[in-house]
Amino acid sequence: MVRRWGMVLGGFLLSMMVPYIITLVWSGQLGVRRIGLHSSGDMVVTEGEEMDAENFLIYVLAEQIGREAPAGAKEAQAVVARTNLYQTMAQAQSSRAEDLGIGYMSLEEMRESWADDFSDVYQSYQEAVSATAGLVLTYNGELIDALFHKASAGMTRTMGEEYPYLTSVESDDQLCDGYLTVMDLSGQKLAEQINKVDKARQVSSQEISGKIQIVNREDTGYVTAVQIDQQLFSGDELAEALGLPCAAFSFSALEDGVRITCTGIGHGYGLSQTGAARMAEEGKSREEILAYYYPGTEVTQWQLDQNRQQ
Repeated sequence: MVRRWGMVLGGFLLSMMVPYIITLVWSGQLGVRRIGLHSSGDMVVTEGEEMDAENFLIYVLAEQIGREAPAGAKEAQAVVARTNLYQTMAQAQSSRAEDLGIGYMSLEEMRESWADDFSDVYQSYQEAVSATAGLVLTYNGELIDALFHKASAGMTRTMGEEYPYLTSVESDDQLCDGYLTVMDLSGQKLAEQINKVDKARQVSSQEISGKIQIVNREDTGYVTAVQIDQQLFSGDELAEALGLPCAAFSFSALEDGVRITCTGIGHGYGLSQTGAARMAEEGKSREEILAYYYPGTEVTQWQLDQNRQQ
């Protein structure tokens, strides 16, 4: 009799577990050690599934920083990502991930990208989110615009008086893959690319190398204004038109064209992910990394659903 009831109970428990197991297999999370995450109290809808914002942060973090980054750098990036996500959600009219305008990596993309290492890599991002549960960056009690980039041109940039925490600091990022970009273009190709910026600002390819003048360059190395054939362009406009990774570039004349040399990857404001990784490898904590790249800010516990500090 006891054995019979044991079999019945076992069958009942198995029937209860099957849907859960199927869900894990379908979602790709079977085999991942599940770590308890802080609950923000707000939900994000992604891939047809409603999940807490803290869980969604794993997807965001996987998109924003590479798997090879040390734990300290991932934790610093998790605070940055959470700050931007919470600020966006507080102002958004929709809880759909697509409507928030924040990039993320889906589980399917994770599995394809990480293959047999999926469980270990996923867990590393999960641990970074868990270790920083609810932590955000604030300035005078308000969430900051936590800008970040891959690698600076040697120094990060100053944003302006409205962003006192986005100020220039040294960052040795030269060892980053893709830090140096060298591009040779004929005069005709250069003019073609530049003329795509604005139909009202067209340049001639004839002797174009002698017509290029960098009008303004920040002390950090980033170009803000360039004059070509009497037309004025911003550094960001030319970087985008020429397919350069950032606006820290220079020109040198070739026999039939121009050589463009560019250093750094990204806009140069806020946290440098390469610099953060280097600091983490040197034993610096996430708090030290964040204090360095966002001077004057505080790492604070934040309750999103009430849009206030705890």
